[in-house]
Amino acid sequence: MTQYSSDSPYQPKGDHNRRLSLGLDPDQFAAEAGITTDELRDYERTSPDHDYDPSIALRVTLALDRLERTMPNLQNGRNDGAGLTNPTLDHSRHHKLMEHELVPETLEGATIYGADNQEIGKVSHLHGSGPSAQVIVDVGGFLGLGAKPVAVSMVSLDFMRDEAGHVHAVTLWTRKDLEDMPEHRHH
Repeated sequence: MTQYSSDSPYQPKGDHNRRLSLGLDPDQFAAEAGITTDELRDYERTSPDHDYDPSIALRVTLALDRLERTMPNLQNGRNDGAGLTNPTLDHSRHHKLMEHELVPETLEGATIYGADNQEIGKVSHLHGSGPSAQVIVDVGGFLGLGAKPVAVSMVSLDFMRDEAGHVHAVTLWTRKDLEDMPEHRHH
């Protein structure tokens, strides 16, 4: 463990505030950072005179840096990143799917919108169902040709239904994030 100090590159309380300024709940952010919610909470609650896991600190900091480039800061209203949100898509009025709806019959073919509120892929299929499922997303390509399948955790996607009944998801991932992931191969 590393001793937390004022000259440390990692500031757990500061990182907590950075996460809050982006409007991210602990479960969603932990999934984006590739850590558990308990690991995130332990890190964010670190007091100045306590130790923390530097690998968790690094994952949190890298995820925050990535997300701050594309998401608006809710405290100052700025979006300092290159990504601009699409004002025509207002997901706040859409109804979140219930856990029993997180099944292949409902989700396959759903469009996924990324951190910049632009379409980044479509659900190809699922491995499992419910919150523990892996979602296989086709990213890139044109009209379904040449798309690369990648696996993401269900908890990193927020599935909802719009006013017309169409199922879609929003995530903090960007198209580039998905394109950089290893290709999913069927076993």
